[in-house]
Amino acid sequence: MKLRTRLYIGLAAVAITFAISGYLVANTQRRYLTEQVDQQLRSATPIAIGIITRGTPKLGGFGGSSPNGFDPPGTTNLSELFVGHLADDGTMTALVAPQLATGQPVVSVAQAAAAPRGPAAAPFTADGKGTDNRFRVIIVGRPNSTGWEVIALPLTRADAAYRRLLWASALAGLVVLGAIGLTAAWVVRLGVKPINDMTEAADAITAGDDERRIAHYPAGTEAGRLARALNTMLDERQAADDRLRQFVTDASHELRTPLTSIRGYSDLYAHGGLNDAAALDDAMRRVSAEATRMSVIVDDLLLLAKLDQGRSLGRDDVDLSPLLHDAARDARAVQPERQVTVSTPESLAVTGDAERLHQVFAALLHNALVYTPLESPIEVNAAVSGDLVVIDIVDHGPGMDAESQAHAFERFYRGDPSRSRHSGGSGLGLSISKSIVEAHGGRIALETSPGDGCRFRVTLPTRDTNDRCA
Repeated sequence: MKLRTRLYIGLAAVAITFAISGYLVANTQRRYLTEQVDQQLRSATPIAIGIITRGTPKLGGFGGSSPNGFDPPGTTNLSELFVGHLADDGTMTALVAPQLATGQPVVSVAQAAAAPRGPAAAPFTADGKGTDNRFRVIIVGRPNSTGWEVIALPLTRADAAYRRLLWASALAGLVVLGAIGLTAAWVVRLGVKPINDMTEAADAITAGDDERRIAHYPAGTEAGRLARALNTMLDERQAADDRLRQFVTDASHELRTPLTSIRGYSDLYAHGGLNDAAALDDAMRRVSAEATRMSVIVDDLLLLAKLDQGRSLGRDDVDLSPLLHDAARDARAVQPERQVTVSTPESLAVTGDAERLHQVFAALLHNALVYTPLESPIEVNAAVSGDLVVIDIVDHGPGMDAESQAHAFERFYRGDPSRSRHSGGSGLGLSISKSIVEAHGGRIALETSPGDGCRFRVTLPTRDTNDRCA
């Protein structure tokens, strides 16, 4: 069953409950007023019997009505009292006609014969003759007399009060039904309709409409917050899908280059183009180099996949100072003419994976070696600041513009597209470095501008901080 249907059924049940409650209240009040009339009738019965016994008609009725129309319990409103004689032939003769009521009760001979006798008898209700009033009636029989004596009080005010209460309940019911209807429309518009719209949008997105989004709803409402959250989620999912597609495209392109070279040399050999031993040796050397390069790319991709899955790295006690010096010595070995200086304290204690941290520093230094002129010095500075170890790797090369800086840590991105893939690497070094640093609970940032070189800052929690967190 739909939520909208359940809501309407619930509101209908509330309306029906209210109508039944109003009816029950009105009938309860009617019974109470009728009991008041019965009490007055019983109180008036002895007076009426006295009149009947004396045989004196009093067509003008009695005085003494209370101002509010209903006398207090235990008192009698004689100005509305009707006393009459019902003959055996059904003729009704009025002995006392009420001043404040018109007509007389209609009582048949069969009703009179079947009615209980005496002042303690339960009154019954009879219709009126010559009036729309109803009467509460008591039948009294006299010894040695034919016919029956009829004593009655009209239900005029009781019925009028009952009708007023019914009208008031009906009017209140209409107001409540109107309020329920407005509430239902409001709830459907702000609650149920957005759910249907979101469901339709989700179905459309599932069917392939990636550009479909949830409509905006008033701020501060649950529907508005949910719509914004879903749209944000959809935007992020689409961005992630775009990044994944770009990643697959770039990875395929990176792997295609060495595979093309390997296949080219293989085809050349198959067609007899490498008959010379020197040419064959050179081809095998190139094939081996391309295979090694492809293996490095695959290893980098596997490492990124491992880091993306949140797999934990080693958590050993590591001193970063020797790692920085080793990475600097490796850089000098690659470019002996390059000036690479290192300034670190004697100890930089952290907790982590020494091999992966060395990979970070080597990648940052390699980036400086590749993208800066040979005469540009490289500086490695490290210090402890509070609970953090801060490592700066600074070069004085051409730097990066704002766009390159924004994409520097993206996978397969190169700040200088004009460089060949052989000299520029796979474009995974900085993204791997970022993932490794973040896996150690740290951060890596880049400060650069055109002409001012690059400063890569790595911050890692100290060993004591890691111990406390653990």
